[in-house]
Amino acid sequence: MAKAIPAATVAPLRDGPDGLEVLLLRRNAKLEFVGGAWVFPGGRIDPEDYDTPASTELDAAYRAAVRECSEEADLDIKASDLVCISHWTTPEAAPKRFATWFFITPANVQQQVVIDGGEIHGYQWVRPAKAIEQYHAGEILIILPTYRTLEQLTEFSTVAGAIAAYADKDPVIVPVSESSAAAP
Repeated sequence: MAKAIPAATVAPLRDGPDGLEVLLLRRNAKLEFVGGAWVFPGGRIDPEDYDTPASTELDAAYRAAVRECSEEADLDIKASDLVCISHWTTPEAAPKRFATWFFITPANVQQQVVIDGGEIHGYQWVRPAKAIEQYHAGEILIILPTYRTLEQLTEFSTVAGAIAAYADKDPVIVPVSESSAAAP
């Protein structure tokens, strides 16, 4: 059984012409872990993300989310704007496992998304309900934690509404057994 690697991911949000939009990135189809899937910017927590010996994994996850958003989408976000909404762990039977903190944050709408063409091969700003429709139509591949996060965001029409709804809530810790199910 592989040990779960601590990780962080962040769903940048913006107010679009038809309501709340979220940034999704398409992973290179040749990547071993969820190649070709549409995901939020994210990745493993690096040792440098623990800035003091007293840093917890969640402390480091905030720093990792900021760093990964910059590395994968060239977006500058602030750790102080991140709202932690959930934590998912890949099932024990999986060959590669992650224990991932999920955040939402307002995006700086003045910045342009820039992808590297290596790890990330595409991006879209999309309404959460539209991304779910794209998945069910077979147009995009998404994994269960992304799907569930998109579902959570469908009820909001503005970034401020989504942030306010989760700002004072504890993150939902999703049991490993639930993490094993495929996206609906």
